[in-house]
Amino acid sequence: MARGLTDVLSVLFGRRGNLGGQSLLAQEHCLVCDAPLLESELYQQARVCPNCRFHYSITARERIQLLADPKSFKEKFRTVTSLDPLAFSSKVAYRSRIFDAQKTTGLTEAAVVGQCKIDGISTVVVALDFSFLGGSMGLVVGEKVALACELASKKRLPLIAIVTSGGARLQEGALSLMQMAKTATAVNALHRKGLPYIAVFANPTTGQSYASFANMADVLLAEPGALMGFAPLRVLQEMADQPLPIESHTAESHLKHGMLDAVVDREELRDTLSSLMRRLVPARTKVRLLRPRGREQKPKGPIDAWEAVQRSRHPERPTARDYISRVFGGFVEIHGDRLTSDDPNIVCGIGDLYGASVMVIAQQRTPRAAGEPQGPYIGPDGFRKAQRAMHMAVKFGIPLITLIDSAGPAQTLEAEEGGLGHAIATTIATMANLPVPTVAVILSEGGRESGLALSIADRILMLEGAIYAPVSPEAAASVLYRDDSRAEDAAYSLRLTAMDGLEMKIIDTVVPEPEGGAHTDPEASAYTLERALVRAVARVQGVTVGRLHNRRHKRFRNKGEYTTYYHQFLAQEVETLEGYEVEGGKGKKGSGTTKACKETKVFMFPGISEEADEEPVSAEGDSTPEDRTP
Repeated sequence: MARGLTDVLSVLFGRRGNLGGQSLLAQEHCLVCDAPLLESELYQQARVCPNCRFHYSITARERIQLLADPKSFKEKFRTVTSLDPLAFSSKVAYRSRIFDAQKTTGLTEAAVVGQCKIDGISTVVVALDFSFLGGSMGLVVGEKVALACELASKKRLPLIAIVTSGGARLQEGALSLMQMAKTATAVNALHRKGLPYIAVFANPTTGQSYASFANMADVLLAEPGALMGFAPLRVLQEMADQPLPIESHTAESHLKHGMLDAVVDREELRDTLSSLMRRLVPARTKVRLLRPRGREQKPKGPIDAWEAVQRSRHPERPTARDYISRVFGGFVEIHGDRLTSDDPNIVCGIGDLYGASVMVIAQQRTPRAAGEPQGPYIGPDGFRKAQRAMHMAVKFGIPLITLIDSAGPAQTLEAEEGGLGHAIATTIATMANLPVPTVAVILSEGGRESGLALSIADRILMLEGAIYAPVSPEAAASVLYRDDSRAEDAAYSLRLTAMDGLEMKIIDTVVPEPEGGAHTDPEASAYTLERALVRAVARVQGVTVGRLHNRRHKRFRNKGEYTTYYHQFLAQEVETLEGYEVEGGKGKKGSGTTKACKETKVFMFPGISEEADEEPVSAEGDSTPEDRTP
């Protein structure tokens, strides 16, 4: 008969927390679903129920054995053992408790440190064992974690921490508390080296380890159903006025609230770690992209504005995830803003582009009826999640690629109270100042501030059938004509097509689509985009940080100034009006109006000239509104 989760937890924690003991390993039937276990190969190897996938606790050495290549693990710092620094007084002497734990577990302390290979990748591993005094972080555990960080830094290897801990080592007093600071500083030194650090949370993970080195990893993973959080579940229940929700304080709850990157089954953990390390190890990330051979495809011609709107909103148009699966090999997704939640409308992860590691931030469109404006509407947690991915790209020195497809930011009270304006502003500022190559691609609809925030890039690409505008045509028609049914008229006025963007120098490249739109042949569209991306990344890769910043600053500093394009545009407008009389009888054909207008300098912003950045000044030396050119 299957038991409830509360019953299971009472059984597990009723045995002094020794989840790795023989009483649990010898279970004939699953404590959760009552399925037979002894004949299961999965249970024998990984201690996972084949029916309900409940993960039983295992020892630190068993965890390492499941991950490491055969005979590759070499333990380090094994002789470091605990003493009794405070001569702690209790019913059972601290030295006796340590000796009993050593005898029971075969460990010298609660942490095991060593070097091994995982799928052929040399790695430093530190694993905590809950069966040794609850995996509490005393002096030796803190020392071993610090030594593991230093070993990884010295040999320039990634670090993997497998954490299962019950809190502080009370018998060592404030010295135990200081291990949080020791391990945090050691991890900081590792980060400064630009080396990958991945933490895996097992059941349970609480207290000092959780609130120090464990939560400082680049990527946080957890086993299914793991109890985790700063306070133990018992303390939370005592402080609560009513019973806690069934999934509270679990890995799944942490993932939902943006505190984890993924919940990974123990059977899949080795492959997940291998994929992450292959894309983050420095030797892998330094690969230079070469431009593909062959001529670059060009669009056949401009697309009608309203047709572009319809193409961008086609319900079968490929989404960001469709392109990710076809363009970026071995994509590993990361989740959460590490603050409140995980916005599903922003997809972040690391993948391969022609053999080189890249960080991808994508806006995932929400399917809607044909012709309607597309989502998503990005909230503050989505922008913060994107910033986290940007910082990871900087740490590992890999190019950043953004895929833009959004109708705008979420305009709700909840988003405002969550700091939407600040999140947008800091995202724009962060992307503008990144010291790595950046490429943005407008896939369908580059809407408003959410589209702009992720397009402050060194190169901006735009699919032929995409649109890029400050508002939707419907919203523009509502403002301009007080009639949102005139969206088609507004679309022409907004100049929102890819060719318009190219003419105004807002984008750099128009990526052609198959005849009729990207939805007619997603495979061909993805192939064309992939080649365009490789060309774009190759063009900016290898440029010094100073030049990247200077080019990016100049690129966006000059937006809106008087240019040859605006001069030509105004001249065309004047030519159109040349044969018509102006009010008051002036400006007739042949009167010289056209010539005069062509010779007059017109600026998009007051006080900005083509030759100088200085504003016109009055005779007294102060600029005045009347002196500024309209």
